[in-house]
Amino acid sequence: MHAVLIEVDVAGVDREQGTKALREQIVPAIKALPGFQAGTWLTGGADGRGLSLTLWDTADNARMMADRFGRGSSPTASASVVRCEVREVAATA
Repeated sequence: MHAVLIEVDVAGVDREQGTKALREQIVPAIKALPGFQAGTWLTGGADGRGLSLTLWDTADNARMMADRFGRGSSPTASASVVRCEVREVAATA
């Protein structure tokens, strides 16, 4: 299993509109990708950065996700991905 960690600059995004777009557009699009296993999305903190951690069945599927939603992409207006990492999962609970 592999994970994709994404950090998004959401400082310019209205919190309510951003959460709505996340729940209604972004999460369903990611869940529909091949190999999706699970995901967690965290709201932007005081630094204006939101985080997501998604789990994928294979390294190839994780890389496909990272290529689609990776650094430099804009999942919604006024938001931009600033970090994207693919890692092998060592353990889950």
